[in-house]
Amino acid sequence: MLHKTRGIVLNYIKYRETSIIARIYTESFGIQSYIINSVRSQRSKKGLALLQPLTVLDMVVYFKNQKSDGLQRISEYKPAHSFTSIPFDVKKSAMALFVTELLTKVLKEEDDRGQVFEFLFQFILMLDQKRDGYESLHLYLMVQLTHYIGFGVHHKKELQNDGLLHEVSTSYEEIYEAVLTMNANHLSDVVEMNNLLRRDVLNYLIEYYKLHVIGFKELKSLDVLAQIFR
Repeated sequence: MLHKTRGIVLNYIKYRETSIIARIYTESFGIQSYIINSVRSQRSKKGLALLQPLTVLDMVVYFKNQKSDGLQRISEYKPAHSFTSIPFDVKKSAMALFVTELLTKVLKEEDDRGQVFEFLFQFILMLDQKRDGYESLHLYLMVQLTHYIGFGVHHKKELQNDGLLHEVSTSYEEIYEAVLTMNANHLSDVVEMNNLLRRDVLNYLIEYYKLHVIGFKELKSLDVLAQIFR
């Protein structure tokens, strides 16, 4: 049966000579893996441009609850939002890679797919549209996402763990204050943070996720992000 749904592209791998398998977080079905045929061929009209990290798609998909190989198929797809800056800005592209890797590790069996999807969709729009003051948006996403995956940050006492990081360039108090500020902020608010504090907050949040998400491992994109924001 065919279904209409929006989807956020997380990543893809090459499959056979001209096809790919794309992991997409869908509004209706959560994370799904889709075979997309002939997209890497020279005759493809769409190519891979629509399948870059955080691209939002309007999709018509086939869905079967029980698939032995775990793969689904797409009937149609087109952009739900046309990027104006993310693919063309080095910092934003690095943030997009980081966010998509994070999402593949934490978005598994959550219940409120529609709410999570809408939050992510608004985040993507804001990242794409902002011309300045966006450098800490990925940290804002990490803080707010805790509320959707079951261990939301609420109070300073939940954060107080001075042993999570071996070294800090700023101080734990500054880290806690920054996290709680982002917890109370709206997506459009600008969070002022220098690079040292931003790095400490990021490293702290990663360790915090490790405490609360079973099987949460190192993020490969972290090194790229560190180089961009050093």
